[in-house]
Amino acid sequence: MKKAFAAGIVLAGIEGIIGFILRDSMSFQSIFGTGAIIFIAISIITSGLAVSGMQQRANYHSETKEGRDARFKIALTFLGIAVPTIICYLIFFLI
Repeated sequence: MKKAFAAGIVLAGIEGIIGFILRDSMSFQSIFGTGAIIFIAISIITSGLAVSGMQQRANYHSETKEGRDARFKIALTFLGIAVPTIICYLIFFLI
């Protein structure tokens, strides 16, 4: 999780640089907001939350505990990457 958070900080820095370069055509809020939405969406998809209840039940009974743990770890990694971007978005939104 610490590595994912560090990767998120690096990604937020890259987004900040892109926002500084494109400051006339795009706002920092749109750049950070888009990055946050993308990584949260990837986290939701990899966690399996975007399926119906019937599919969730079938997935639970057909996969192993190791598979569930690996899927959960991947989802948390993408969420950890999204957290610094969300923080930067909130900072620029509130200022």
